[in-house]
Amino acid sequence: MESICLDLERSFGDLKQSVLVTNTERTIVFANRAMASLLRVEASKIVGSTTRRFFADSAQFERMAELYQRPSDESHRKQCLIEAVLGDGSRTELEVVSAPLFDTTGQLSGLLFIAHDVSERKKMESRLSDVAMTLEDALDAILEGFAIYDQDDRLVICNENYREIYATSAPAMFPGNSFQDILRYGLSNGQYDTGGQDEEIWLAERLQRHQKADGSVVEQQLDDGRWLRISETRTRAGGIAGIRADITELKEAKALAEKAYQNLYLMADSISACVGEVDLEGKCLFLNKTGCKWFNGTSEELLGTRLREKLACKQRDAVSGLFKEGLSGRKCSLELGMLFPDGVFRECQMDCNPRLNGSSQVDGLVVLISDITNRKKTERTLADLYAITSTRALGHEDKIAEILQLGCDHFDLPFGIISQVVGDHYTVTQAQSPGSIVEPARTFKLRDTYCALTLEANEPVSTAHAAESEFASHSCYKLFGFETYIGAPLLVDGLVHGTISFTAHELRKRQFTPSDIQIIRQFADWIGHEIARQRDHQALMDAKIRMERIASIDDLTQIYNRRAFLERAHLELQRFRRTEKPFTAVMMDIDRFKNINDVYGHAAGDEVLEAFSRIIGDQLRAADLFGRVGGEEFCVILVDTDISDAVAACERLREKIVSDCRMDRIAQTITCSMGLAQSAKEDVAFSTLMQRADTALYEAKASGRNRCVAYSRDLEMKKLANIPV
Repeated sequence: MESICLDLERSFGDLKQSVLVTNTERTIVFANRAMASLLRVEASKIVGSTTRRFFADSAQFERMAELYQRPSDESHRKQCLIEAVLGDGSRTELEVVSAPLFDTTGQLSGLLFIAHDVSERKKMESRLSDVAMTLEDALDAILEGFAIYDQDDRLVICNENYREIYATSAPAMFPGNSFQDILRYGLSNGQYDTGGQDEEIWLAERLQRHQKADGSVVEQQLDDGRWLRISETRTRAGGIAGIRADITELKEAKALAEKAYQNLYLMADSISACVGEVDLEGKCLFLNKTGCKWFNGTSEELLGTRLREKLACKQRDAVSGLFKEGLSGRKCSLELGMLFPDGVFRECQMDCNPRLNGSSQVDGLVVLISDITNRKKTERTLADLYAITSTRALGHEDKIAEILQLGCDHFDLPFGIISQVVGDHYTVTQAQSPGSIVEPARTFKLRDTYCALTLEANEPVSTAHAAESEFASHSCYKLFGFETYIGAPLLVDGLVHGTISFTAHELRKRQFTPSDIQIIRQFADWIGHEIARQRDHQALMDAKIRMERIASIDDLTQIYNRRAFLERAHLELQRFRRTEKPFTAVMMDIDRFKNINDVYGHAAGDEVLEAFSRIIGDQLRAADLFGRVGGEEFCVILVDTDISDAVAACERLREKIVSDCRMDRIAQTITCSMGLAQSAKEDVAFSTLMQRADTALYEAKASGRNRCVAYSRDLEMKKLANIPV
């Protein structure tokens, strides 16, 4: 076993591919350094264990036991995908190819596994459904039938999918046989649905389309009901390359297979990323259409040039460093911002893949430059949106203003507007604009704004070039000349409130993307929720105010009730203790009020209370406090008023009651008595001050009523001695 391991180490130890060998009991006997690195486990800790530890799905581990039970077959090869658990606990997807190992007697002694981590490739394929990484990788990625015929129209090569698609014709598919013979073989065996057409006419038309080989796409139906998409193009050598895709279940699906009908160069031209090849000197050997557009030239103008010399100095240095790493034989990538010759700044991911010659030496690079600007901007915008919406440092209006600014930055547009729409009236409620030229409260006719189209569509709409779209016929274009627009309906509690929109008079160099549509939809959703939340908050505050008023206001007189008055009086006392600014408390009592109730009834008494409260309240200042503290007893706090000024003010109030508080059905003259007391340092609770004012009121009542009396120490002594006054 030791010698076998040494042989394995010499054979596979330094191999860049990940290699693992097991015996027939599925025990690991060897793992090279690449495999240990891939599995994130030291090689010494792998050997001696079973492969079960690396399977995320134990059932898949059990199913693979059949590899050890098959009959000896040196040509046997098994390829499968495994979700693997790595040494650090993370998971990844591995593509594993197995091959049997036999001893000198021909008996199965174990299996050799070669593994590749395909998780990143899977992610890339799911994100960029129409991207072929390189011409060679594109061919490997084709899951459809593929065949090449030489200039004499004889089969050179076809993949297994091609044979499976045309299973009936498979016996005739051997190198050198002509396309016509293969086609006729399938036709004679009922492989094709000719739609009732004569077979010779059908054959002639099919051969004509085949010879044309112009890359056009046709659909073909087989006798078993399957549908195929066929594309055939001429190769550089004059032959024909053809692709067959089974679209029975995927006829309307968007996937990489939909582009597989083109030849390798057409595939490269169809993707939105820049694909190119350069030699060891950095000269361009190939550049797809997207690359030609970005570098602002035709293929003829750009081939043979060093493209990186067309970039800014700092960007050129970064690209040169990446190329050097790629030319050393390592796949490498870099994210950087690049200003391309077409005048567009793009955030890009650049991937360099070494191209190897027959001697396994690097003779050039295949370069893929993907525009990740939208992804990066979207990530930053979503992060900023979360920061804005989650902070408590900003109020309702400030948050909406921040979102408008964020939208202007994200879309690179100067105008951002929140509107409210009522009927055909469009009103700006909040705006971001250069120099604040768009002001809130400006109104327009809805039909004269692009937002009319947004509300009609009931979903986000956009244009990056209004003059070349249906927007050109809209009155907004004629009135305001906006070339760029993106807007979304703004719903509040499920009802249309208005719109959020971003505009510019200039053309937008970039077309709006689905990500942009999702971003403005999220803006609209959040602002709609925020407006609804603010409405609910305001309604709650209004209800709170109403409840506080109900709890604080006397129903009859509409002034403070006893509890509310005493609470505010306590605050006034606290203010006095801080500032030492005096105030005066005035106790008031309507004279002979019981007689009014007894003679004229309680309804008349209520009228007197209402009139009395209204007259007194009208004469007080806004800062003064006025409350009903008993049946016909009231209390006033004259703020920042000493006792002498308070007496003068109360005399005016008393006279006002005599002159104005009159009722036609009440013959009795309505008067009131008042007792006044000024705040003092020894007052800790308002009740002591109120008690002094009440003592003075007692004096006013006892001395004849309809008068004002200021508290003095003598009055207190009289009251304590119970001396009549």
